Amino acid sequence: MALLNGQNRYGALTKLLHWAIVVLFAFQYAGAAIMLRADPAGTTFGLGQSAYYNWHKSLGLAALALAIARLLNRRAGELPPWAPTLSLLEQKLIHRSETLLYAAMLVMPMSGFVFCMAGGYGVTLFGVVELPNPIGPWPMLASTAHGIHIAAAFALLLPLGLHLGLVFGHHVLIKDGLIRRMLPAKRDRNP
Repeated sequence: MALLNGQNRYGALTKLLHWAIVVLFAFQYAGAAIMLRADPAGTTFGLGQSAYYNWHKSLGLAALALAIARLLNRRAGELPPWAPTLSLLEQKLIHRSETLLYAAMLVMPMSGFVFCMAGGYGVTLFGVVELPNPIGPWPMLASTAHGIHIAAAFALLLPLGLHLGLVFGHHVLIKDGLIRRMLPAKRDRNP
């Protein structure tokens, strides 16, 4: 399988970045749900609330790096043609929802970073490296960034739901194998 996208299929790098961001965003939503409900003085699943916050910030920056890598990868290769079973309306919906997904993949971690830095919370990347604060204390900016971060998290759910609905609808109802376009290719066992 080719690393970059080709005329007929998505490349291995596109698939890897797609599924990596899916996993990271799933962890981010789950981690946010835990950290916001955790007792600040106690532990949840063996971690304190501050550890959850730090992991959320660190994974958010990793998600931002992956989102940028996805955009660069998309520019480096061509997109395969639309699946023949997609209607014109579905193609338009996918295109619009994909634009919103990319926007959210960039806005959420960037606004989270600005919130942490302007709010004076800082980021210790994966508990190892304390990142410098290029913004400094700025309460109004922190509040605005926090609002954007939360709004983007909720706004992501609509295009994500549309994306999942279309893919699973095609998979379950139409049975056209649409989901296989983004799954890792099976290796030929008889070279």
